[in-house]
Amino acid sequence: MRVYSDLTVNGDDLEEFQEIIGFKFKDKSYLIQALLHGSLFSGDKEKLSAFRKVNGLENKDYEKLEYLGDSVLGLIIAEHAFHDNSINKYARSGGLTIEGVATKIRTVLASNESLKPVARKIKLSRFVLSEGHVNIDGKLSDIMEALIGAIYVDGGLDNANRNTETEGNYPAAKDFVYRFFEIDSALEKIADFNPKGMIQEIFHQNGLDNPCYKVLEEEGPDHEKQFTVGLYLKDKLLAIGSGNSKRKAEKAAAELHLKHLQEEHQESSSYNKTD
Repeated sequence: MRVYSDLTVNGDDLEEFQEIIGFKFKDKSYLIQALLHGSLFSGDKEKLSAFRKVNGLENKDYEKLEYLGDSVLGLIIAEHAFHDNSINKYARSGGLTIEGVATKIRTVLASNESLKPVARKIKLSRFVLSEGHVNIDGKLSDIMEALIGAIYVDGGLDNANRNTETEGNYPAAKDFVYRFFEIDSALEKIADFNPKGMIQEIFHQNGLDNPCYKVLEEEGPDHEKQFTVGLYLKDKLLAIGSGNSKRKAEKAAAELHLKHLQEEHQESSSYNKTD
């Protein structure tokens, strides 16, 4: 994002970014605040103070909005989990609590691993206000949350401040999160995120022993090893997975067993409906 010699922010850059995110700010100072990295004018307090005054900013960087945005994102995800019946079915099929599954969904969707792809999708690094020599990659997830906070403050969680071209069921902050975070595929994400952890939780909540992973086969040269791993409950083989590392093979076995559990639940539900 370019800053002019009079310390105003380039209007074309602001307009381009708002087009990308699909939200038009009534008060652009919230957007500028969300994009303000602490490195900008960090060696010149007077210049930073003048920059804040010119652009109507309350704080020295994005961090206050980040705190708010983290809470708003959590609320939107929690509300989705509350209304989504598929999450209830998923929890019952694995013997899990709904609260536990909803917490995992929030952890996955609000994790750095989920925030960074969204930051890339909206080209966030191009628009962050920072010194050019500073590497901001490690802060993009935080700035993403600050952006959500800014949208919430400017447009509200339920305020119909939307571009007419992007109108939908989820105004302002909700609209942004639903558009970019793929919240509707949250169940797929939690299994992909930590299938081994899901298996262990299912076993524990059903009073079973810990799952056990055993290497069944190892082949190929050292630089191209291929592992086949079995997932066991005591001596019973539940699923087999393969990969170019033991960890990936174990994950594949866990994913396959989760799939089996879901299929069994679906078959059981169909049988009960027939009866």
